Amino acid sequence: MSPSHLQAGQTVDGWRVVKPLGAGTFGAVYLVEKEGQRFAMKLAMHRATSGDAEQADARLVRELVCLVQVSGHPNVVRVHAHGRWPDATRGWLYVILDYVEGYTLGEWVERTHPTAHEVARVFGKLAGALAHLHSRGVFHRDLKLRNILVRASDGAPFILDFSAGDYTSAPELTDAPLPPGTRRYRSPEASRFLREHGDEHDARYEFKATDDVYALGVCLYDVLTNPKPASEAPRVLVGAQWPPPAAHALNPRVPGSLSASAMHCIDRQPEKRAPTAEVMKRELEALLAEEGEAWTVPLHVPTPHLQLESEAPQTAVPQDEAPKPFTRRWMGAGVAVALMATFLAGFILLRLAPPMSSTERAVSPVAAAAVRDAGSPLPGVAAVPPSPVTLSPGVALPPPAPAEKESPPVKRAPVPMINPAESTPRTPKALASRPKRRGVIPDRPGG
Repeated sequence: MSPSHLQAGQTVDGWRVVKPLGAGTFGAVYLVEKEGQRFAMKLAMHRATSGDAEQADARLVRELVCLVQVSGHPNVVRVHAHGRWPDATRGWLYVILDYVEGYTLGEWVERTHPTAHEVARVFGKLAGALAHLHSRGVFHRDLKLRNILVRASDGAPFILDFSAGDYTSAPELTDAPLPPGTRRYRSPEASRFLREHGDEHDARYEFKATDDVYALGVCLYDVLTNPKPASEAPRVLVGAQWPPPAAHALNPRVPGSLSASAMHCIDRQPEKRAPTAEVMKRELEALLAEEGEAWTVPLHVPTPHLQLESEAPQTAVPQDEAPKPFTRRWMGAGVAVALMATFLAGFILLRLAPPMSSTERAVSPVAAAAVRDAGSPLPGVAAVPPSPVTLSPGVALPPPAPAEKESPPVKRAPVPMINPAESTPRTPKALASRPKRRGVIPDRPGG
């Protein structure tokens, strides 16, 4: 049976499987239980003798060695047991680790909305754990938001997943210029090495402490600038712009000193970067003494969506009964044409009528009708006042949209009569409101 297909209730050397926690290229992780205690079990996806090009078994062995060498730090997951199953010599390798009930670093930001003080505290502890790794000759080489857990009960952070880790005198597992890792967290000097020596077969990048410091600095930068780092793409591609925008420039809620500390860890030049994780730890711990509202309010405040009444669910209209945009456009165009035709007919009647005296014009029924009917709708169409905008309680009304100016259908002032003999024949201009049919393709269902 493959390690990725274990079912709840099965046992592996006495460890009862509760549920799967995740799976990747190199291993599968399960929540297991033994003697009333819960642990995380990580199994290599392939056996040592399977000919696996990814060397999943060898990577889990390396992770086990890394964890044994750094054991004892409170912010690094501990290893409790290991073995092979179902055969003690040729079975799948498994490692029993601490089970941390909590969130990944990105999920922690989205769900708890931490303050600047809380972020400084968490990353101070992570920098201390990283300094402990380096003091034991261990490099993580794949620090990122998903490889850091924050315990829900007390907010304690933990570094985990050393499958890409390295230690002093460890055997090489790949022939690539760079170690396995995630591109976003790769230091500028590592990227430069790949560009310059990527085609050389024997080229190997010498990973250093400043590479791990840079990766943890990118994690800090993302936590400060992205309110949803677990579910949304990063706001800034750090390596694409140098220097990248300061954290407080992207998020004004970030205190300036905390922003400066994050930028110090991701400087392009390693000699200007925090030289060790211990220096990073001291910088962040010094910020815990800072006071002020900026340090005690959430760095990111979720914006609640205020549902307007117009957004409330409505009864669905069958597709064949829904008004078509094409029909609405031509109905509007037909009304405009009818209006203009009425106006033109009235104007022609005025032109053809015999000259009237000033007294007759004063009491002319045509002029009286023109004044009375100016701005009224077509005969037979009742004037309907616009419906007021209704919003949910507590939501401010939007400012009224400016009314469009329209020319009255018939001028209010009497039109002076022109002698037909003095008039010059004209060609009526095309109606501006009439749409052109050429090039208009009606909307069709399914088009």
